[in-house]
This record gives sequence, C-alpha cells and structure tokens, in this order.
Amino acid sequence: MFALKYVIELGMKGSKTMDKDAWTKKMLHAFCELCIKAIDMGMAPHTYFNKVCWKFLLTSFEEQTKHSFTKAQLKAQLKKI
Repeated sequence: MFALKYVIELGMKGSKTMDKDAWTKKMLHAFCELCIKAIDMGMAPHTYFNKVCWKFLLTSFEEQTKHSFTKAQLKAQLKKI
C-alpha cells in the first residue's frame, strides 16, 4: 500500500486555473486508490504497470476526478509518492 506520509498540501492556483503539478488531496487519493486497485487486479505483472493498466488508470482517473492527464503526467505524480 502506498505510504501517504509524503502527501503535500496541494491546491488550486487562482480561481479556475490549475498549475500542472498542483493536485488536490482528492485527486491524489483517487490516484493512489486506482493504483492499488490495478495492482490487486494483476495489472502490474512485475514492478511496472502494463499498457492495460495505464489505460485503466487514465480513464478511471478522469471519470472520478473530471481532470484529464497524460500518462507522462500521471507517471511523474507516481514518482513523487
């Protein structure tokens, strides 16, 4: 399970614009939960997520948070955790 002690207070910049690295707590928790779910579903065969997993993460994350990110952006966030 992901250690959430590294969670940093992230928020919105301005009224409606979001800095590309600024994630809300809700977004971070949703991403972590989706990663755990993907691992439990066997989408991480070794130490990495396979193509099916990344597609699952991208679509599920957008459905839950209403924010669309690229694989590279999600991967960068994963490295920060």
